[in-house]
Amino acid sequence: MNAIAPAFGCTAEGMPFAEALDRVLSLASPPLVHESATLAACVGRILAVDICARLDLPGFNQSAMDGYAVRSDDLSPGAWLPLTGRTAAGETPDRLARGGAHRILTGAPLPYGADAVIMQERVQKRGEMIHIGAVPPPGTNIRRRGEDIAAGQPLMRAGTRLDWQHIAVLAAQGVDDVVVRRRPVVVLLSSGRELRAPGAGLAAGQIHDSNLPMLAALLQACGAEIRPMPVVADNATAMRDALRAAANGADLVLTTAGISVGDEDHVRCALHDLGGDLSVLKVAMKPGKPLAAGRLGSALFIGLPGNPQAALAGALAFIRPLLARMSGSEAPATLRVQADFSLNRTPGRTEFVPVRLHQHGASLRAERAGPDGSGRLAPLLHAHGLAQISADTTDIAPGALLDVLPFFPGALA
Repeated sequence: MNAIAPAFGCTAEGMPFAEALDRVLSLASPPLVHESATLAACVGRILAVDICARLDLPGFNQSAMDGYAVRSDDLSPGAWLPLTGRTAAGETPDRLARGGAHRILTGAPLPYGADAVIMQERVQKRGEMIHIGAVPPPGTNIRRRGEDIAAGQPLMRAGTRLDWQHIAVLAAQGVDDVVVRRRPVVVLLSSGRELRAPGAGLAAGQIHDSNLPMLAALLQACGAEIRPMPVVADNATAMRDALRAAANGADLVLTTAGISVGDEDHVRCALHDLGGDLSVLKVAMKPGKPLAAGRLGSALFIGLPGNPQAALAGALAFIRPLLARMSGSEAPATLRVQADFSLNRTPGRTEFVPVRLHQHGASLRAERAGPDGSGRLAPLLHAHGLAQISADTTDIAPGALLDVLPFFPGALA
């Protein structure tokens, strides 16, 4: 459709959060196509296919330490054994002579016929003879072929975000090219005549743009390819031209500010003029009510409000799961924690509160990270995530259970 759609299901506060999220996620079907990436370039990428082991690890029976390879059936306690060979890591396996001992180093292939390795600290050596104490059981100090990973064993599922531990296993399997989802291309736009880039000088009434760098860093960590554009002037023509350019080659166009209905909020009209459509116009959430989502040509579109905490709430609650859906992966799970604070509130809107997490005995607890104010940045320095309080919740008391959207997995004090 080539118009701004009515936002069915809206109340005076806006569309219910759950309905808005469903609509946003429905924009992402089907997931992005896959491509091949070298092992060195696939950190943070989303695996597009299941991977099974192609090799046994270890690939052969090997010594777990420096010592002497023996056959336990040939031994008796206190025996003296002749040294009959030597094998180091990387060398071809030898054959153990009956009744003898074979010098072997850590990681070296076990000689054929040997079934145990005696640590070098537990023998006495005289010339080319060694003296043993107790007879080692079969398997002592040996890494068996395939005991770590067996060929054919499932290793990683499609949708896995590849990190250093995946790289280690893939490298050990001899994998050099990996089939991954294409990175979502996100074009970022900020609007506002008061905004200046970091590093630029400020005149009276001007501020540095913190939203674009914040969102670029956050979404890049989500696996997106970020393409920022210059700050857009506060007029309809400039916004229309910027949106047209942004949609060219983008999977997602993301704007901050200018999405409401003020005198200098031009995003909606520019989107309409370009034939775009919106299925979400405003959301019953705090902060972040003036949030819009829809399509602009072949690209998805999301318009976030301009206050930093409001933009962050929209990014974590909507854009992060949207990018995960586009990539065929899962967004970070919410954390279930106990409140360490009180909050008096009026039901009606889903609320997002910056919180700091800490461990208290066996439970994870959340405390307020700073005072209220969607324009404040300082609370974000101390927070580990946003507590998501449902629209029908009244007051919050200490000990109440909360869902927290983590800034990043494992974020704890």
